[in-house]
Amino acid sequence: MRNEDIDWNQVWMDAQRKNVNAGCGGECWTAWTDKDAAKKYLSSFTASPSARKRVTELSRMVKPQSRALDIGAGPGNIAIPLSKKISHVTAVEPAAGMVEVFKDNILLEGADNIRLVPKRWEDVDAESDLDAPYDLCFAAFSLGMLDLKEGIEKMMSVSTNNNVLYWHAGLQSFDEDALVLSPLLYGKEHYPVPESSIIFNLLYSMGIYPDVKVERKNVRLVYKTFDEVFETYASRYRADTDAKRKTLADYLRANYIPFEGKKVIRFTHRVSMRFSWRT
Repeated sequence: MRNEDIDWNQVWMDAQRKNVNAGCGGECWTAWTDKDAAKKYLSSFTASPSARKRVTELSRMVKPQSRALDIGAGPGNIAIPLSKKISHVTAVEPAAGMVEVFKDNILLEGADNIRLVPKRWEDVDAESDLDAPYDLCFAAFSLGMLDLKEGIEKMMSVSTNNNVLYWHAGLQSFDEDALVLSPLLYGKEHYPVPESSIIFNLLYSMGIYPDVKVERKNVRLVYKTFDEVFETYASRYRADTDAKRKTLADYLRANYIPFEGKKVIRFTHRVSMRFSWRT
């Protein structure tokens, strides 16, 4: 079969459905309804050199008069620092916990040039919800939509220049965990998130030939206490029975090692890809 004969959007949809159906709570954004979890995410981002690097990369694509669209903006970890460099940012974010933290940070930073849209990208109406056009449109590890082609087309319909997608490549640490924990906790096989290769082939089939950049990094996940890492995972995996909590605790004790007293640590490796092109 030739590459052009493959419906790459359907390949993405099939992989996305498998991942969602294998999960413990639905679409990925539903894991961030809790405000405290969103705060921890923001804290980890602030401390991450590679995350700060993304802010720098995107900042190089804009000018003081530019306008940007952040799809899946989380707690504002990119939108807020970017807003200090340009005239306007529209941030789309559906998760209630992320939205709460984002609103707090808008007030804290005095970022009055940000419009926050608390919706899934699929539910956004380009005419009524957005302030198009935008000089920069991007989605950083937030491609949870089922119909990716439609999502990209909507993004490009409001873009006048730069478009950027960041996504995972290869097996991620959360997939490594879920491949073991999903059968133990729920009796079903885990399917990892769709591969970056599908995104490239989908873009290619749409007549888009993006620049591609691969980033590899070693990551050290550190928690202050075992209780902290346990409650983080218990919330993520909905470990709501004594049996599930014991199974989860046994797994974590086997995979996290003591570090500097009460702290626990896990080493992992992550690979991601950046796709960028101009409208």
